[in-house]
Amino acid sequence: MNNLPTEFHRTDFGHKVYDNWYLEHARYNFEETDFVCKHFLFYQKVLQLSKNDKILDAGCGIGSYTREFARRGYHVVGMDVSQNFLTEAQKITKNEGLKIEYVLGDYNEMCFEEAFSVIFFEGSFFYQSKEGLMSLLNRLHKALTPNGRLYFVHANPKIRKQQFPCENRSEIKKNVYVIEKAEYDVNAGVEKCEWIKVDLETQKHYKCDYFNMHLPPDELKESLVKAGFTDFHFYKKREIEEFDQQKDNGYSVVCKK
Repeated sequence: MNNLPTEFHRTDFGHKVYDNWYLEHARYNFEETDFVCKHFLFYQKVLQLSKNDKILDAGCGIGSYTREFARRGYHVVGMDVSQNFLTEAQKITKNEGLKIEYVLGDYNEMCFEEAFSVIFFEGSFFYQSKEGLMSLLNRLHKALTPNGRLYFVHANPKIRKQQFPCENRSEIKKNVYVIEKAEYDVNAGVEKCEWIKVDLETQKHYKCDYFNMHLPPDELKESLVKAGFTDFHFYKKREIEEFDQQKDNGYSVVCKK
């Protein structure tokens, strides 16, 4: 595996090759029921949830959090850009006897107007530029009802950049390998990621590269204010404690319209 092929087919989020890898091999711990339930009291408290809320689970993936909202009696809608993920979410939802509406769409292009009292992101709040962030925040603000609340998790670039570069290699089946690489561009403030699938049997190789921007907390606060969010709080990630910029690698953000 030291000599990688030079020709790759392109793939991305929402495409069959990448999504199938995730569904079969990369359902990380935050998809597991125990992990989801572990933090739900935190969500309920900081978002002051009530059974009158209409919740949008944005970037819901296979619906792990969407279903937990529904199990607890909340009115929730799941939204994701991947039909593959939504098909899996719908299958699991049906098997559990739950009724949930799932919407195919990119949250960066949402055009809802005062449609939800809560918009929830868990591990899916991504943007690639300040302009992209402002566009997203403006859309989220517009989609919330008066006094609506927004929740998302954000990385702390001060600590995050210390965790790079990194690389993970795995043989997902005989002669089929996946390589995940990531590095941090300090000057641009972005996390650059590369996903490669090498299939030595079929000789069909795939590549997905993308990057995520992480604004420092002070700049994120400025963006929230520009979007109209004047009431917001930064917590330690998924915990009722104050975020420590010098120690914590990420934080939970709760905003009120």
